[in-house]
Amino acid sequence: MARRRGREAEPAEALAARGLRATRQRIAILDHLRRSRGHPTAAELHRRLLATQPNVSLKTVYGALDALVAAGLAECVTDGGAPYRYEAHAGPHYHARCRVCGSMVDVPARADGPIRGRTALPEGFEIERIRVTLVGRCARCREDC
Repeated sequence: MARRRGREAEPAEALAARGLRATRQRIAILDHLRRSRGHPTAAELHRRLLATQPNVSLKTVYGALDALVAAGLAECVTDGGAPYRYEAHAGPHYHARCRVCGSMVDVPARADGPIRGRTALPEGFEIERIRVTLVGRCARCREDC
């Protein structure tokens, strides 16, 4: 039986289940994403990894993130523009992004049902996921004005 930490498979097991090699870098990046309360950029992840893997390159981090996103283990949550931000949070949620400092936080998804029920879709189209990003100013940036 597969070992579990909480409800999620260990990073190495999750990678193998999606057909990806469980490299040291991929394991570390997936683990960082799962433990992150925010939505780190590739550069932020790279800086965090340097503490334990001093030879890891930014290019390796981008490659690992691309593989994790393609395998459905992570998601790029940036709604256009840069820098790209990543997460491994799997439950239904939206995002609130500060247009001034770029910070992003998760917001519980409560409108999926009404959105699905009230949206006119092209014939035969099936909704797989709803992504919503609320854009405004965080409390810190509002205080700075």
